[in-house]
Amino acid sequence: MKQYNLFSKVSLLYAILFLFCNPLYAETTDLKKIIFEEKPGFTSNFVDESSINYSLDDFSGKVTLVNLWATWCKPCKEEMPSLDRLQGKFDKSKFEVIAINLDRGPKAKAQSFFKDNDIKNISLYFDSKNNIPREIKALGLPATILINQDGKQIAKYLGPADWEDQYFVDLFSKYIN
Repeated sequence: MKQYNLFSKVSLLYAILFLFCNPLYAETTDLKKIIFEEKPGFTSNFVDESSINYSLDDFSGKVTLVNLWATWCKPCKEEMPSLDRLQGKFDKSKFEVIAINLDRGPKAKAQSFFKDNDIKNISLYFDSKNNIPREIKALGLPATILINQDGKQIAKYLGPADWEDQYFVDLFSKYIN
Protein backbone atom coordinates (compact mmCIF):
# COMPACT_ATOMS: atom_id res chain seq x y z
CA MET A 1 0.00 0.00 0.00
CA LYS A 2 2.87 2.39 0.82
CA GLN A 3 4.43 1.83 -2.60
CA TYR A 4 1.11 2.52 -4.35
CA ASN A 5 0.67 5.69 -2.28
CA LEU A 6 4.18 6.88 -3.20
CA PHE A 7 3.57 6.11 -6.90
CA SER A 8 0.30 8.08 -6.79
CA LYS A 9 1.98 11.07 -5.19
CA VAL A 10 4.87 11.04 -7.67
CA SER A 11 2.45 10.69 -10.60
CA LEU A 12 0.39 13.58 -9.29
CA LEU A 13 3.52 15.71 -8.92
CA TYR A 14 4.56 15.00 -12.53
CA ALA A 15 1.06 15.80 -13.76
CA ILE A 16 1.08 19.12 -11.90
CA LEU A 17 4.55 20.00 -13.22
CA PHE A 18 3.50 19.16 -16.77
CA LEU A 19 0.30 21.18 -16.59
CA PHE A 20 1.65 24.24 -14.85
CA CYS A 21 5.33 24.42 -15.73
CA ASN A 22 5.33 23.29 -19.33
CA PRO A 23 4.00 26.57 -20.76
CA LEU A 24 6.26 28.79 -18.63
CA TYR A 25 8.47 29.63 -21.57
CA ALA A 26 5.53 30.22 -23.93
CA GLU A 27 7.55 28.86 -26.85
CA THR A 28 4.75 27.74 -29.17
CA THR A 29 3.64 29.96 -32.00
CA ASP A 30 0.06 29.82 -30.75
CA LEU A 31 1.11 31.54 -27.54
CA LYS A 32 3.37 34.15 -29.17
CA LYS A 33 0.80 36.66 -30.27
CA ILE A 34 -0.77 39.90 -29.26
CA ILE A 35 -4.31 39.67 -28.00
CA PHE A 36 -6.34 42.87 -28.19
CA GLU A 37 -8.97 42.91 -25.48
CA GLU A 38 -10.11 45.90 -23.50
CA LYS A 39 -10.84 45.06 -19.88
CA PRO A 40 -10.09 46.47 -16.44
CA GLY A 41 -6.42 46.51 -15.49
CA PHE A 42 -5.18 44.36 -12.64
CA THR A 43 -5.79 45.51 -9.08
CA SER A 44 -2.94 43.69 -7.31
CA ASN A 45 -0.23 45.82 -5.77
CA PHE A 46 3.50 45.47 -6.40
CA VAL A 47 6.55 47.00 -4.75
CA ASP A 48 9.65 48.84 -5.89
CA GLU A 49 13.23 48.16 -4.82
CA SER A 50 12.60 50.04 -1.55
CA SER A 51 9.45 47.94 -0.83
CA ILE A 52 7.14 50.90 -1.45
CA ASN A 53 3.70 49.75 -2.63
CA TYR A 54 2.42 50.69 -6.08
CA SER A 55 -0.69 50.02 -8.14
CA LEU A 56 -1.69 50.74 -11.71
CA ASP A 57 -3.34 53.93 -10.44
CA ASP A 58 0.15 55.33 -9.85
CA PHE A 59 0.71 55.22 -13.63
CA SER A 60 -2.59 56.76 -14.75
CA GLY A 61 -2.33 59.39 -17.44
CA LYS A 62 0.29 57.48 -19.39
CA VAL A 63 0.41 54.33 -21.48
CA THR A 64 2.14 51.58 -19.50
CA LEU A 65 3.71 48.39 -20.77
CA VAL A 66 3.84 45.91 -17.88
CA ASN A 67 6.29 43.03 -18.35
CA LEU A 68 6.07 40.05 -15.98
CA TRP A 69 9.36 38.20 -15.80
CA ALA A 70 11.66 36.08 -13.63
CA THR A 71 15.41 35.60 -13.47
CA TRP A 72 15.03 31.83 -13.99
CA CYS A 73 13.18 32.43 -17.28
CA LYS A 74 15.72 32.55 -20.12
CA PRO A 75 13.37 34.18 -22.71
CA CYS A 76 12.45 36.81 -20.10
CA LYS A 77 16.09 37.73 -19.62
CA GLU A 78 16.77 37.73 -23.37
CA GLU A 79 14.01 40.25 -24.11
CA MET A 80 14.82 42.64 -21.25
CA PRO A 81 17.48 44.66 -23.15
CA SER A 82 14.96 45.11 -25.98
CA LEU A 83 12.41 46.48 -23.49
CA ASP A 84 15.07 48.82 -22.10
CA ARG A 85 15.88 50.17 -25.56
CA LEU A 86 12.15 50.53 -26.33
CA GLN A 87 11.72 52.74 -23.26
CA GLY A 88 14.60 54.89 -24.52
CA LYS A 89 12.55 55.72 -27.65
CA PHE A 90 9.65 57.22 -25.68
CA ASP A 91 9.10 60.01 -23.17
CA LYS A 92 8.55 58.35 -19.77
CA SER A 93 5.87 60.89 -18.88
CA LYS A 94 3.71 59.52 -21.73
CA PHE A 95 4.81 55.88 -22.00
CA GLU A 96 6.47 53.76 -19.34
CA VAL A 97 7.78 50.21 -19.39
CA ILE A 98 7.71 48.59 -15.99
CA ALA A 99 9.29 45.21 -15.34
CA ILE A 100 7.65 43.27 -12.51
CA ASN A 101 9.88 40.49 -11.27
CA LEU A 102 8.10 37.38 -10.00
CA ASP A 103 11.02 35.66 -8.25
CA ARG A 104 10.31 34.50 -4.76
CA GLY A 105 12.91 35.51 -2.24
CA PRO A 106 15.46 38.33 -2.18
CA LYS A 107 15.35 41.12 -4.73
CA ALA A 108 19.12 41.00 -5.18
CA LYS A 109 19.09 38.54 -8.08
CA ALA A 110 16.83 40.73 -10.23
CA GLN A 111 18.71 43.87 -9.20
CA SER A 112 22.03 42.22 -10.17
CA PHE A 113 20.59 41.17 -13.52
CA PHE A 114 19.56 44.79 -14.25
CA LYS A 115 22.98 46.07 -13.19
CA ASP A 116 24.98 43.40 -15.07
CA ASN A 117 22.98 44.01 -18.27
CA ASP A 118 22.99 47.81 -17.99
CA ILE A 119 19.19 48.01 -17.87
CA LYS A 120 18.71 51.65 -16.96
CA ASN A 121 15.66 53.00 -18.80
CA ILE A 122 12.98 50.82 -17.21
CA SER A 123 11.82 50.62 -13.62
CA LEU A 124 12.10 47.40 -11.62
CA TYR A 125 9.22 46.24 -9.44
CA PHE A 126 8.42 43.03 -7.60
CA ASP A 127 5.44 40.73 -7.04
CA SER A 128 6.96 37.87 -5.04
CA LYS A 129 3.51 36.49 -4.21
CA ASN A 130 2.69 36.19 -7.94
CA ASN A 131 -0.70 37.85 -7.52
CA ILE A 132 -0.58 39.68 -10.86
CA PRO A 133 -0.04 36.63 -13.11
CA ARG A 134 -2.91 34.86 -11.37
CA GLU A 135 -5.15 37.90 -11.74
CA ILE A 136 -4.46 38.39 -15.45
CA LYS A 137 -4.44 34.62 -16.07
CA ALA A 138 -0.96 34.61 -17.58
CA LEU A 139 -0.29 31.28 -19.30
CA GLY A 140 3.46 31.56 -18.91
CA LEU A 141 6.41 33.91 -18.86
CA PRO A 142 7.23 36.36 -20.15
CA ALA A 143 3.80 37.95 -20.20
CA THR A 144 3.36 41.58 -21.18
CA ILE A 145 0.24 43.72 -20.96
CA LEU A 146 -0.48 47.13 -22.42
CA ILE A 147 -2.39 49.50 -20.16
CA ASN A 148 -3.94 52.71 -21.47
CA GLN A 149 -3.97 56.12 -19.77
CA ASP A 150 -7.17 55.22 -17.93
CA GLY A 151 -5.70 52.07 -16.36
CA LYS A 152 -7.50 49.62 -18.65
CA GLN A 153 -5.76 46.65 -20.20
CA ILE A 154 -5.99 46.99 -23.98
CA ALA A 155 -3.67 44.19 -25.09
CA LYS A 156 -1.68 41.22 -23.86
CA TYR A 157 1.37 39.58 -25.44
CA LEU A 158 2.43 36.08 -24.45
CA GLY A 159 6.02 35.01 -24.90
CA PRO A 160 9.22 36.89 -25.67
CA ALA A 161 9.32 39.62 -28.31
CA ASP A 162 11.65 42.00 -30.07
CA TRP A 163 10.07 45.09 -28.53
CA GLU A 164 12.01 47.45 -30.81
CA ASP A 165 10.28 45.99 -33.86
CA GLN A 166 8.61 48.78 -35.84
CA TYR A 167 5.22 47.09 -35.37
CA PHE A 168 5.39 47.63 -31.60
CA VAL A 169 6.85 51.13 -31.86
CA ASP A 170 3.99 52.14 -34.19
CA LEU A 171 1.38 50.42 -32.01
CA PHE A 172 2.52 52.16 -28.82
CA SER A 173 2.81 55.51 -30.63
CA LYS A 174 -0.81 55.14 -31.76
CA TYR A 175 -2.01 54.80 -28.16
CA ILE A 176 0.18 57.63 -26.86
CA ASN A 177 -1.17 60.20 -29.32
